[in-house]
Amino acid sequence: MTTRSGWKTPLARGALEAGALMAAFLVCGLGWAELQGGARPVQPYPGAVAPQQQPQPRVWLVDGYNVICAGVLGVKDRQRWWSESNRSQLLDLAERFDESDVELWVVFDGDHSPETPGSGRVRVVFAAPADDWLLAEVRARADEAQVAVVTADRPLADRARHRGAKVVAPRDFVSRCLG
Repeated sequence: MTTRSGWKTPLARGALEAGALMAAFLVCGLGWAELQGGARPVQPYPGAVAPQQQPQPRVWLVDGYNVICAGVLGVKDRQRWWSESNRSQLLDLAERFDESDVELWVVFDGDHSPETPGSGRVRVVFAAPADDWLLAEVRARADEAQVAVVTADRPLADRARHRGAKVVAPRDFVSRCLG
């Protein structure tokens, strides 16, 4: 049955009327706000304290093989992640990190000494497992300096964050190394 206005049901007509009423309120409200001076910046409540800037990490702990396998070095073949050439490439990249006055550690899984130790300021550690070494180092340094852990390993990242470390994605670390 069709009503006089051409709508087939009272429900559809009611929905249309409600929508028109909401649009009218919105337009009137925006117009009123514009007459009152437009949008105003939000003022903090009285006594609010400005947020403090986080101190920048002074110690950077890099989860070596994780950074390699996260794809930042373009290694697709899992067997090649562990190669000496990839370790050297990561260490060379880390040497170019944009902050010269930080302590920089690259930690690889394993219990042998590196064939190519870090040259310059990058320190190299082989630990079995590397995650345990990284977390112990975060715990040991929590009070003396802000620590950053570079990893894409979510469980490790969560545990490091829980211990107070800043977690940095491998691609962010690499971009800082490339300048």
